[in-house]
Amino acid sequence: MRYISTPSLRFLTLLLFLALPTAQAGQSVNLETTMKNMGLAYKQAHRAEDSDSLLRHLDELAVLTDAARQASFPEDKAELFRQGLDEVRAAIDEAQAAVRADDQALARQHLARIDDLRKQYHRERRVSWWRILFG
Repeated sequence: MRYISTPSLRFLTLLLFLALPTAQAGQSVNLETTMKNMGLAYKQAHRAEDSDSLLRHLDELAVLTDAARQASFPEDKAELFRQGLDEVRAAIDEAQAAVRADDQALARQHLARIDDLRKQYHRERRVSWWRILFG
């Protein structure tokens, strides 16, 4: 009989937890909660001191990014936000590859890129005063 290691079990539990709400018919992704969890996963990845911990948090961030991509966005910015999430996902994939290649410095560079993307796309989220006043 083969046993699953504790980090793998935690990751599978996380996947199940994230998949259940979106699997139910008619239920949408709570983008605000997902984004807050993404921020937490990013911070934990940034603070990680070893490769296993860093990889675990990057895996969690990847799952959350995929979930966020399924959310509903305002029609005028949906394509832009999905593009941003795709860029974040690509940076996560590159960071994961760097960790697996035992290149912590490169993984940290990709984490910095993820933070830059967060700042860039959060600026896009703001609504201008003109739009509020005049629709």
